[in-house]
Amino acid sequence: MYTVSDLDKDLAVLEGQGAKVFTVGYSELGRPIKGVFNGNTDGPQLFVQGAIHAREWATAQLCVLLTEAYRGKCGLWCVPMSNPDGAMLAQFGLDSVADSNKRDFLYRINGKSDDFTLWKANARAVDLNVNFNALWGTGKSNITYPAPGNYIGPYPFSESESRALGEFTDKIRPRFTVSYHARGRVIYYGFNGSNPDPTVPPLVSSVTGYPAYTSEDSAGGYKDWFVLTTGRAGVTIEVGKETTPYQYLQQELPSMLEQNKGVFEALCRAAGE
Repeated sequence: MYTVSDLDKDLAVLEGQGAKVFTVGYSELGRPIKGVFNGNTDGPQLFVQGAIHAREWATAQLCVLLTEAYRGKCGLWCVPMSNPDGAMLAQFGLDSVADSNKRDFLYRINGKSDDFTLWKANARAVDLNVNFNALWGTGKSNITYPAPGNYIGPYPFSESESRALGEFTDKIRPRFTVSYHARGRVIYYGFNGSNPDPTVPPLVSSVTGYPAYTSEDSAGGYKDWFVLTTGRAGVTIEVGKETTPYQYLQQELPSMLEQNKGVFEALCRAAGE
């Protein structure tokens, strides 16, 4: 597993190597949503976020490893675990939740099952990656009630985690964003027919070897919101084999790292050009 404690330890190591560790906000259960900065504050900036879906917690470790390996000239801002409550719930189940009322709520929403390994949402049963203000509520898979995944929330940015990501993005004004998800080894780009920088998808595809597709039938995602509101390029990169169970994705980290090394540097060069 890759827990909040594991992330804290890795961020402390990066900080000791000269990186800057920061907090963009707090989760619904009060956990800090931590990030790390590597590179230069002058010039173009790149923002990377991972593990916005609980069961995809392995992407948090991948983000840390890619940030540690980064040698580009742009500023790299990375929030490896955007949904810490959800990640802990997917790994440890209800033992990760102290409040008994909250435990009862989550148990009921999860179909009265103690197995949360497929949980996507946060601790309020909101899927954070459909909670952004980008044609909110119009996605093909969206639902309007609390659930392990796909619940859009009561209104856009209703969740502390999505607000934290949105506000931080507005603050640093990145040239590009990368969202790490799992699974499938594919890249998704653009939103609602808009592809702000046609050079970016083939560039990322050439580094990773993953095919690139336009996002169809999606709405309310972080990448969707970034593309819609800034007119800049954002990509979602899905890592891991489609057939690998989420709880075993960590075993694929060596191949994930090998395939994705160089993505940030390539985007940095593109931003400079």
